[in-house]
Amino acid sequence: MSEHAETFVVGEYFLAVEGFAMIRNYLTTPSAARPRVNEIRDIVAGLDDYPYSLRIPLIEHDAEDGYAIWAPRYDGPNPAVECEQPIVHRMIATLRAGVALDAACGTGRHAAKLAELGHQVIGVDTTDAMLSVAREKVPAADFRLGRLEQLPVDDETIDLITCTLALNHVERLEPVMREFVRVLSPGGQAILADMHPATTMTGSIAGFPEDDVTRGIPYVRNLTHHLGDYINAFLDVGLSIVECIEPRVTESVLQSFPSYSVLPDATRQALLDTPYLIVWRLEQRTHA
Repeated sequence: MSEHAETFVVGEYFLAVEGFAMIRNYLTTPSAARPRVNEIRDIVAGLDDYPYSLRIPLIEHDAEDGYAIWAPRYDGPNPAVECEQPIVHRMIATLRAGVALDAACGTGRHAAKLAELGHQVIGVDTTDAMLSVAREKVPAADFRLGRLEQLPVDDETIDLITCTLALNHVERLEPVMREFVRVLSPGGQAILADMHPATTMTGSIAGFPEDDVTRGIPYVRNLTHHLGDYINAFLDVGLSIVECIEPRVTESVLQSFPSYSVLPDATRQALLDTPYLIVWRLEQRTHA
């Protein structure tokens, strides 16, 4: 289900970027923020003129419908995927091959890498369209329709779980972590990656615009899970943290933001080097 709930006004968005740039710098380096004031004056003066006056519908979808639409082109260009995938694949490469579950597997990006490294792969996703792409990409894997909160997988049968760019769409982390613990064998590991809470709190959405953005920006809402929410969910179910990485916004990532082509300095000042993703490697504690 989708609806045109809100409208993206280009000039208003640019003002938000300028304000974020100012608040990051003003109290320590006021002079660095002053160019933003001049740009704000120009934007405000031109709010009724193109391009600042351009209004674009924001079309919200639930996760299943949104990712069904996005499936054919999800893999790229996608800055979150491009940032997350090398880190996850590096972690995977350090582990012994076994039975691996790619939870919320999407198009099978990680399932393909797991199969290449010799794992027996099960993939689970809620979206048939994503699973269709994954089955074509990784014919040797066993792909199943299912939800993170109720995985169609037997107890203690999995050596490694990957789950990336999906937990921002679940209301509560604890039920998912409890399912991960149920299916993991003692000593098994889980590699999770999500948008960082600093990113979701400053407006990050899972957006998948078409070439003509004036027709609207379809998106799936990202929910914010704070670092303490993750850590408490892990501790509550007995998962130990082995590694935690917080990739930052780079120059390459900056270019994906709508303001960059018009306001590169403000966009850089607002967002460069802020936390972008959070990647966890966890281990199931062995039974006493």
